[in-house]
Parts: sequence; C-alpha cells; structure tokens
Amino acid sequence: PFEMKAVRAMPDGFEIEFTKPADAKSAGDLASYAVESFVYKYHPVYGSPPVNNEKCEVKGVKLSTDGLKARIIVDNLRENYIHGITLDGVRDKGNFYSLVHPTAYYTLNSIPQGQKLVLSEVSTRNSAVANKPADHQSGSKKGTVAKVASAAKTSTAKAVAKETAAKVPSFKDISAVLTKNICSSCHNTTKRQIGPSFVDIAKRKYSNEKIVQLIANPQPQNWPGYATEMPPMPQVSKADALKIAAWINSLK
Repeated sequence: PFEMKAVRAMPDGFEIEFTKPADAKSAGDLASYAVESFVYKYHPVYGSPPVNNEKCEVKGVKLSTDGLKARIIVDNLRENYIHGITLDGVRDKGNFYSLVHPTAYYTLNSIPQGQKLVLSEVSTRNSAVANKPADHQSGSKKGTVAKVASAAKTSTAKAVAKETAAKVPSFKDISAVLTKNICSSCHNTTKRQIGPSFVDIAKRKYSNEKIVQLIANPQPQNWPGYATEMPPMPQVSKADALKIAAWINSLK
C-alpha cells in the first residue's frame, strides 16, 4: 500500500519517507500538508484530550528525485510537544492512490541541529490560496457586511448566554458535560481532589463569564495550595463552559 514508511525530525521541519514514489504535483503542493502540535494533560487519572493546541504553518516542501521522500519546512516547532502531521492531499506517482493512513504523530523531544533548507530550493505552491475566490466587494460594502455579520454574531452570543444563565442545570444535567470535558478527573462537588471542589470555586463568587475565561485560561496563582496546576482548556466549548459556570454558581 501507499503509506508513510517513516517520519524524521529535521532542523526546520520533518522528512516523510513513502513506501512508493509520490506524485510530484500533489506532493509539491503545500495544501496537501497540515501540521498541529499539542500535549496531553498529565494527572493521576487516565485519559486526556489534547491541550495547548497550535497550528504549525507548512512554508515549503522539497520532494526527492525518486519521489520517495518529502521534506517539509514547518514553522512554530515546539520541543516536547506531539506533532500531528497530516498528508491528506498527497497521491502516489500514478495519481490514483491516496495514503491509507494520512496522519502520523511525532513526539518532538528535541529539534535536531543541521543544515536547513532555503526557500529558493523548495516548492511554495499552495493550491488552496491560488483557488481562493477573489473578493470583489467595495471597501464600504465589505465593511457594512462585516459590521452586520459581527452584530448578528454578538446578538446570538448574548442570546445563548442569557438563555444559559436563565436555566440553571441540575447535577444530573451537568454530569455528562463534566465527564466529557474531564472536569470530574480533578474536581469533586464537595471534596478537595487534585483541584478544588466546585463548592469552593462557587465561594469565590466569580461571574459565569469569568468562570468561562478561567476554564480556557486558568490562573493557578489563585489556588496556591494545590501542587498540580490546571492547564488551559480551550477545547471546552463556550456552551459547555457556560453550563458548567451556571451550575457552579448555583452551589452558592
């Protein structure tokens, strides 16, 4: 099968080796590649969603003469982070087969030293950018459309927040949300665990919006008595975070 045979760390990105030669056109297109780095939350309870996710821009690609290796220049490499490398657009030399498994995961414990590629010797072609439709709206019209869209978005967000605040969920309602977002791994309703109890959090008298902010961007200095810091949880949706906040504040 047409697969990734190996992935190797490079000073400026990664080298992907294939089991069969790749098609030069698809393998030389930046739109065929996507890289994202993340880590997992380390705590005594098993399981964690990816946290601290960041996109890593692919800035160039160089395909070997035999088509068996593609070296990509990747911006924003982070040591000690897992890098998910997805090659959805790469095809085999006959332009018939796609990769059976298009995503590889590389834990970048250290960025190696060595010779970096220069942009003049790599392909920077990106069909996703080239095929993007042109914006023919005039400046004033574009601005008006943007303002209307922004106002509608703000109005919808306020309506959702108001509706969530009006309906305080019971523990039965919120239990699945807490489990899905692994809140229950570190927090208990009334007892101190890895993190403070929800009742103790309620005593801080944060607003619902403040709790939503603290879920996405915690401030461990506010809880100096806990050895394990809570990592940022941006993967928790605004809707879920508002439900959690409303329930916590109902414990006052």
